[in-house]
Amino acid sequence: MNFAVATHIIAGDASTISDLLGTAKELDVSSLKQDAPDAPVRTHVDEDEANDQRDSEIDAIEAFIAKHGVTKPKPEDFKPKSQAWRSKKSAAAKGSNHTERRGRPRKVFTKDLSFVRVLQADKGLIDTDGKDQFKRAGRGRAKKGEVRETFTIHHLNVDTACAGIHTRKALAAMANG
Repeated sequence: MNFAVATHIIAGDASTISDLLGTAKELDVSSLKQDAPDAPVRTHVDEDEANDQRDSEIDAIEAFIAKHGVTKPKPEDFKPKSQAWRSKKSAAAKGSNHTERRGRPRKVFTKDLSFVRVLQADKGLIDTDGKDQFKRAGRGRAKKGEVRETFTIHHLNVDTACAGIHTRKALAAMANG
């Protein structure tokens, strides 16, 4: 049923929509079900079909519970699991002194690190006694007046060398493992 509400309002007619519909008491809303004006009308699932589908889902859940059973979680289920699965030692290596390592084997055991002189022990340019004190240099360029020197440190001593202040002798001794 097609009608134009705007023409009755403009004409000053005091009729309502139910008067315009007459005996048909239903409004055609099929255009509301379309995605576009020329698109086909979408089909909607009626309640009976939706209930049938839900019933089949409930039946499938009941069948799963009947087959596998249901248990309530226990306090042991909430405890953290053991991390023993993380150690991936092979059975052959467990009895021997061999430890399984990840990655390729280390070929270079030393690392060159740069240090900044904090304290100059004597007024000369060369530290003959090894008493100059150094700390690990920061990132980027050296600041104005900073004197940077590079020392070769064994990889086992890198963490020790990076923390605190060390003398030249101590840094030279860290070159050996």
